[in-house]
Amino acid sequence: MGGRNHRILIAATLVLLLASIAGLAQEVAAPHPARDTAASSQAMSTVVLVSLDGFRWDYLDWPEARNLRRLAARGVRAEGLIPAFPSKTFPCHYTLATGLYPGHHGIISNHMRTPALGTFDLHDRASVEYPRWWGGEPIWVTAERAGLVTAAMFWPGTETAIRGVRPTYWHRFDAHFRYRKRVEQVLAWLDLEDAQRPRLITLYFQDPNDTSHASGPQAPETRKAVREVDARLEDLLEGIARRKLNDRVNLVITSDHGMAEVSRDRVIVLDETIRFAPDELVEQGAFVQIAPNAGREKKIYQALQGLNPHLAVYRREAIPARFHLAGSDHVAPIVAIPEVGWEAMTQRHLAHWKLAGDHGQDPADPRMHGIFVAAGPALRAGRVIERFESIEVYNLLAALLGIAPAPNDGHPDALREILLEHAKPALASDPNAGR
Repeated sequence: MGGRNHRILIAATLVLLLASIAGLAQEVAAPHPARDTAASSQAMSTVVLVSLDGFRWDYLDWPEARNLRRLAARGVRAEGLIPAFPSKTFPCHYTLATGLYPGHHGIISNHMRTPALGTFDLHDRASVEYPRWWGGEPIWVTAERAGLVTAAMFWPGTETAIRGVRPTYWHRFDAHFRYRKRVEQVLAWLDLEDAQRPRLITLYFQDPNDTSHASGPQAPETRKAVREVDARLEDLLEGIARRKLNDRVNLVITSDHGMAEVSRDRVIVLDETIRFAPDELVEQGAFVQIAPNAGREKKIYQALQGLNPHLAVYRREAIPARFHLAGSDHVAPIVAIPEVGWEAMTQRHLAHWKLAGDHGQDPADPRMHGIFVAAGPALRAGRVIERFESIEVYNLLAALLGIAPAPNDGHPDALREILLEHAKPALASDPNAGR
């Protein structure tokens, strides 16, 4: 019996050993995301998309923006980035993310009201997280649907389940979340193992926008705010370099819009010739939306026509085609657009109005233009390119990620010149793919 038991023990040992070897062979053969032979170094790189809210194109040449210029010197810099209309925070950020004009993606302003959806306000958590406001497909949704991990250290839209999808990692916006901590979170995501590391990360700073609203676009306080966000960019660049990830991170630095000086001397008072009911003014200031009560649309429209030579007034269906808003049911029935540097509001609103800088008007004016700087292993170095529209950024992000873009308003070849050859095949070849 002892000999038989010994033989059984040896056989069992051999079975376990063979199973172990087979399991080891299977583990070695299984393609790890970072080791898959089909994955190029570009395919496993990370795109970090950064927004410096309200960073006007000419701030880039201020002494306070030295790190941003240093990044531009080893990558690509545009002479300016032309925002969508209206040149406001939520519509412009979502245009950057989708490649769609606001009239096509639905976030036509920071404040909206429709009979079907109710009221949208960028400060109202419930409306911001209501998916039906958000059309199109933002880049993080495109990436997630392609099987990539994404992360958001703030960005308008990332708090919402758009098409049922949020980034893998995301934060609800908190204006008091310190800038240093935001950068630390991005670097912590970059520290993750390949399978968990995001392939797309968004990072948002609300300055210099907030400071230049309060103090003006040329104020010393605004220069200080530029210096602060530039210092945080230095933290990010140094953190990437310490991790030896310069050859795996493509940085795209943008802003949503620029900023213009405003003053009480250039305010058009809307209720000089007609009184408004409390609920008729959806939005006022740099972009005015009016939803007249029943039977009052013609009266209000006629009262505002010719009110001031610095104010253009349109019915929704007659908004100039270049603004790409006409026909959108998220736009109020009447809109009024002041010239850049002018504001339009009621007497009551003016009594509490304190801005020294504002934005939202015609994107053709350079004061509304933002910045575009990009650098990384997939991007050419030392390039300065002409100003371009922000609808083009989405296709670039898709190319850097190596994924097919969703339909959008951009032109697939618009930024082809700034990509190195190995990144170009990811761009869509159909010039009508975005339409």
